[in-house]
Amino acid sequence: SRRLLSSLARGAGRLAAPRSTRFAPIAFGAASSVEAFTRRERMSTSRVCDWMPAKSESAGVVEQRRGVKTESKEEMVFHKVADEMLHNLQDAVEAWGEDNAGDDFDLSHEMGVVTIAMGSGKGTYVINKQAPNRQIWVSSPVSGPLRYDYDPARKAWFYHRDGHLLHERLREELLGMFGGDLDLEGLNE
Repeated sequence: SRRLLSSLARGAGRLAAPRSTRFAPIAFGAASSVEAFTRRERMSTSRVCDWMPAKSESAGVVEQRRGVKTESKEEMVFHKVADEMLHNLQDAVEAWGEDNAGDDFDLSHEMGVVTIAMGSGKGTYVINKQAPNRQIWVSSPVSGPLRYDYDPARKAWFYHRDGHLLHERLREELLGMFGGDLDLEGLNE
């Protein structure tokens, strides 16, 4: 019975041992430990498909390796174009607001979100990029929520339901509130 108990204890120890301690000992040579390491590394890589078809290897495929996510080419282009537009919009509207909108006007740009507080009880615009959809979303106190897609041929953001352009709609609304001169053409040039 003592033999049976020691046999059971050894078996329980093997079952309770964590997986990492069950690798081959170093006495088997460096080749086997390197092989076990590379096998483990291959298993840690996964592929996550984005909105593009699966047959397209480079387009829309995001590779995750050890918790690090790399962006696809389309995502990088979207972020570049959206950030450029938001930055140029900030510069143009801020200069216009200082001259025309009054003391209550406030504009901030943080982490892909431009907030334009019109002051004087006229409301607030929130303009932000939506990376999963590759869109610019606008919350307007005048026209409500709108979602814009990018047209690389026109280098402009358009609303898919009626085709109007973001810079034209925003210009009309801002000038309707305070007047002045505001040029929003070429936000992505």
